[in-house]
Amino acid sequence: MRRPEDASNENPVTSAGLVAQGQTPPNWVSVKEDVAFTPRKIKIICAGAGFGGLTLAHKIKHGLKLEGVVDFVIYEKNADVGGTWFENRYPGVACEYQPDAYTFLFEPNPNYSHFYAPGPEIEEYIQRTARKWNLYDNIELNSKVVEATWDEAAGKWKVKVEQNGVIKEDEAEVFVSASGPLRDESYEWKNKRVAVIGNGSSGVQCVAAMHSQVSKMVNYVRNPTWIASNFSGHLTRDGRNFAYTEEEKKKFREDPAAFFEMRKELENSVNQFAYGMMKDHTLNKLATEIATQQMQDRLKNSHDPSIALKMKPDFSPGCRRLTPCDGYLESFANPNTHMCWEAIDCITEKGIKTVDGKEEEFDLIVCATGFDTSFVPRWTMSGRDNATLDERWKHNPEAFFSVQVDGMPNYFIIGGPNFTVSNGSLLAGISFVCDYIMRWAQHMATHDIK
Repeated sequence: MRRPEDASNENPVTSAGLVAQGQTPPNWVSVKEDVAFTPRKIKIICAGAGFGGLTLAHKIKHGLKLEGVVDFVIYEKNADVGGTWFENRYPGVACEYQPDAYTFLFEPNPNYSHFYAPGPEIEEYIQRTARKWNLYDNIELNSKVVEATWDEAAGKWKVKVEQNGVIKEDEAEVFVSASGPLRDESYEWKNKRVAVIGNGSSGVQCVAAMHSQVSKMVNYVRNPTWIASNFSGHLTRDGRNFAYTEEEKKKFREDPAAFFEMRKELENSVNQFAYGMMKDHTLNKLATEIATQQMQDRLKNSHDPSIALKMKPDFSPGCRRLTPCDGYLESFANPNTHMCWEAIDCITEKGIKTVDGKEEEFDLIVCATGFDTSFVPRWTMSGRDNATLDERWKHNPEAFFSVQVDGMPNYFIIGGPNFTVSNGSLLAGISFVCDYIMRWAQHMATHDIK
């Protein structure tokens, strides 16, 4: 390499000579004075403070103790934490899994009132856990992520957040999605004429909880579905939900070893259920036989015999999400409760009009038509070379290990495409994903890479 020249006497001056004179040579490369693998501080932005976001927060603050390496903030669009369990407030909302297999791994809950806990108890448990572990410290509530753009030169995500009508701008090396859906509880529905559209988990829970307290109930159904036996039902007293006694809850609190064994038994039950979801597997065929018989038994007192024929799917359990619900099929024994298979033409001023021209009048219409399962972010998002997920994931969302997507550097998803659903413990899966995210974050920090 040619050496720089000294303008005064045209004698060559080495780079070391320039440094000695307080100048910077053109081939100068600064060297860190830190020892190898000393981490630099990086920032993580997470959208959503449900089970996923709170598990990530606990990993950083307590599990891995990385607050010295990671600055992080969780933006939650709602007024409190809880995600789905804060938003889902419809009548009858409950957990279809036994909640001790559906709790934070770091915070068991021996105080659930029922084997399948009601939604408000789960919401209270989540918020109590967040307070106990000081997870609120890094959460900004009423903060909705509206835009995220990847800055290639900076190696950061530029994120815009709406807070009380004002746009806040933030940036971070790592951006994590842990978001969820919405419901409403403000209407007094008792003794009213009610329509429930949909027969997924929310729809069947609404019908089961509301039909005996309304003047008319019509469930608008588009497709048949498996109304399955309860998950882990063999561990219940008679296959159905039941309340724990005070003695049982006292034992859970005072005997951690026994409580742990019970939780492991429940988790193993959930994990083994994966075989029942595999087409043509022996357990899948057995599940078909059992569900068929149970549906027939539960509809034996129905005032509409056609329901039993129409509700049996022509696909095996697992092709669509199973829908266990005590009391749903039984509700059609009530003369005021009906099932309508005609397609809806429109919502009218008075109620619902179907394509056959008939109009039913209602005081309340519950749209339990399901969640958005496209996995496309709710915010505007632009990755490397302006990549987006809107079209790419329109029909068939894909992600590496359900967590990462090429073209979206340093973007991680908790509960992404093909995540653990019906084939393992949801909260264990969330914990594993958070571990994976934090391993990447640590690698970026210790190797000083973007």
